[in-house]
Amino acid sequence: MEAVVEQPALTDYEIERGKPMPSFNHGLLEARIIFEVMYHYRDTFDIVSEVTLQNPNPPTVPDLSIFPLQASNWTKDEIKVARVPLTVVEILSPSQSVTELIEKSLTYFSAGVKSYWLVQPMLRVVFVLLPGDEELVFHNNTLTDPTNNISIDLKKVFR
Repeated sequence: MEAVVEQPALTDYEIERGKPMPSFNHGLLEARIIFEVMYHYRDTFDIVSEVTLQNPNPPTVPDLSIFPLQASNWTKDEIKVARVPLTVVEILSPSQSVTELIEKSLTYFSAGVKSYWLVQPMLRVVFVLLPGDEELVFHNNTLTDPTNNISIDLKKVFR
């Protein structure tokens, strides 16, 4: 007879966003990726964390979304963003599977996202997935995304 392992109850955060609660390393990687992109590309892109994207359907909340730079409108805010980002960044949490996130990438591609960065913290690897089953793998070097020409130094991100 197999032992039954009870899964902990999902938190409100996990239910609302449809993904695991982020950890310290997860938050640290988000901050470092945001810093690297904004440091080098602040006049070209906006990078936003934890925003609900209205498209794809159903709405999703990626860890990071990279949009073309647009003038900020501080008097009007969006709870669900209608624009499709150029790039979505997802950081693998310990309770997620790579398969789950790769399947999620297909949803983003069908909505018009041009690239999907799958960050694997424990191995310090970033997979840049592109539509059409193409992927690029970056470890301990410079990540270069051919869809938006963003290049960031992964040695700084994973230091």
